[in-house]
Amino acid sequence: MNIEKNPSISIIVPSFNEEKNICRCLESILNQTYKDFEIICVDDNSTDSTFNIIKEYSEKDRRIKLYKNPEKGVSSARNFGISKARGQFIGFVDSDDFIQPQMYEFLLRAVLENSCKIAVCRYEKTSEFVEKNFEYSCRECQSEEFINFNDADFVAKNELTLTSACMKLIEKELIAESEKFSNFKIGEDTIYCADLWTKAGKVFLVDSPFYCYYTNLESVSYTEVWHEKWFDLIETRFFAYEKFKALKNSLTSSFYLERGMKLLLSYRFNIKGTENEKKFKKPIKNYFRKYIKIYLKCADISSKNKLFVYVFYLFPFLYKIFRKMTDNTL
Repeated sequence: MNIEKNPSISIIVPSFNEEKNICRCLESILNQTYKDFEIICVDDNSTDSTFNIIKEYSEKDRRIKLYKNPEKGVSSARNFGISKARGQFIGFVDSDDFIQPQMYEFLLRAVLENSCKIAVCRYEKTSEFVEKNFEYSCRECQSEEFINFNDADFVAKNELTLTSACMKLIEKELIAESEKFSNFKIGEDTIYCADLWTKAGKVFLVDSPFYCYYTNLESVSYTEVWHEKWFDLIETRFFAYEKFKALKNSLTSSFYLERGMKLLLSYRFNIKGTENEKKFKKPIKNYFRKYIKIYLKCADISSKNKLFVYVFYLFPFLYKIFRKMTDNTL
């Protein structure tokens, strides 16, 4: 009797209408220097040829397992993928992104050598498919290394290492102990990863950009920035604040508290005159009332930023003037 042994790693790839990118994604995973893995592709009921493309790959390589998501949304697709995973460790790759060849070899090495439950790597945002080689470099890391209250460029280059499920290799037992992906349209990774960080004990960083976050300027994330789903992003920031607060991580929890409060200002400003203004007026007010006293008492947040949020929320016309002068988004 032929008994197929379980792979070391299960790599979960949710997909929806990614016929232009899915080949690049799958090829980058199949090209890994570490070979003992399965790829669990969960198609979210694509209406283009994505499913058929993956099916062709699965017929050529038995490591690729193809499923249709029985529900709807990236969170449910990932949760479904987890339920099908046979590996001792789990990784996530989004279908429009790609990874460097040594990624899972080095992440697994970091987990095994350091007896930890999570290893993470860095990332880069790119629109080009270029393979690179790296030297192995690993050290223990803390969540606060990837945040900054005043440097937006630093946050853009580092925060996803903290908040994205995709830059990590996670012990399956830890995933079983943790919450499932929440049903948010955007920002669901932030809550999920905050829960993982609170339960992991120690986390090791493989200090190279193995994950390539593909920047598609035509995607909805760029073209509909203040769409209804972006209110989910505000909510996930406050959820992350509560998670890291429970961990007694003052700096990281304060960071997400401030992100949430500033996003409230931006969202309220940008939905002015739209159908979402009436819909979200009360939820915005409720969040402000719930967190403003905590925000003003927070020792990690500067007095300048506290004054900024408090005054501009109470006097939105001042915020409108400020935005016209700076032409910035928070």
